[in-house]
Amino acid sequence: MTFRLLFTVFVLLVFPVTIASLGYQWQWHWFPLLDLDEVPALLAYGLTLTISKLGIALTLVSLSLLALLRWRRRSGQWVVFFFCLMGALGSAFVTKSIAKEYFKEPRPYVLWLAEKGRLTDSAHFYAQLPLIRERWVENGVKDMSDQQVPNWLKHHWQDEVSYSFPSGHSIAAMTIASFYCLLLLYRRRSAWLIGGVSVWAVAVCYSRLLLGLHWPADILASSVLGVFFGTLGAWAFIYWDDRELHNTKP
Repeated sequence: MTFRLLFTVFVLLVFPVTIASLGYQWQWHWFPLLDLDEVPALLAYGLTLTISKLGIALTLVSLSLLALLRWRRRSGQWVVFFFCLMGALGSAFVTKSIAKEYFKEPRPYVLWLAEKGRLTDSAHFYAQLPLIRERWVENGVKDMSDQQVPNWLKHHWQDEVSYSFPSGHSIAAMTIASFYCLLLLYRRRSAWLIGGVSVWAVAVCYSRLLLGLHWPADILASSVLGVFFGTLGAWAFIYWDDRELHNTKP
């Protein structure tokens, strides 16, 4: 793995996300920006669902088949591949969980609902148990019209009552994208495929801003962390593959 590959992945994945932070510094507010009852907001929710339990499973299976297509066959290859990928995602998950409890950053939608008088202040809100937070969000949005907050977003907010920083969806998408992009770049696969994976991951990050779940700093930090863990996982698999190749040479 070369510096050029790492730089390419950084430009593809992290650089586009920095625009969100720059926009925020210029007083560009990402939420509420969309009309939440319109198609663009629903598309953003669809992107978020690609990191749901079912969505991420389908994403990983699809990308794994594409990444290992025409790869040199090795004994135990799929096992090593699985552990490298899961090691990267597991490290990202643990880091995300610890950071949320340390930084205790409230989510944008929580502050928005509090400003409208539909929730208590964020400090009191987050002092409650998660089940109580879910009930408070449910009660706070239940009489809001679908034009203000559609039902699918009401339910999504009720499921997302943890702290904001960092973004779990963003760090997962960036870990996945950097892992597969590095493998695809290493094997010199289609630029369209690499670009598609990169656009998907960046779009997932922006969907979290537009739906009121995260701040620009959340997705930027998550992108950096995700690329870090994804790079480690991809490096481990490439290192193993190269070692196996040298060991099989006469």
